[in-house]
Amino acid sequence: MADFHQALGAERSIPLDGLPSQGPLALLQLRAELERRLRSSGGRPTDPAWSVRRLIPFKEEGWRELERLAARCRLGGQSVSPSQLAALLIERGLRDLKLA
Repeated sequence: MADFHQALGAERSIPLDGLPSQGPLALLQLRAELERRLRSSGGRPTDPAWSVRRLIPFKEEGWRELERLAARCRLGGQSVSPSQLAALLIERGLRDLKLA
């Protein structure tokens, strides 16, 4: 990889391995992260670290896509809400921006 950077004349490089692939593996990564973070205490599972609740507006097509993806991320029969998926995606986006 260093040879590649030298060939391009790069002074520095930033690893991008945490970015979603936009393919089936990205969905598997999302599901694995949801499984790792969400915990049930009798009701719908949630991330215990989530302490702030806010209403966020979405375009209709964006919300439908969140619904579609959430349905595909079912965790052992337990549903994941579009809002939970949105929270995770927002956190990932913010983390990726910090790396840039």
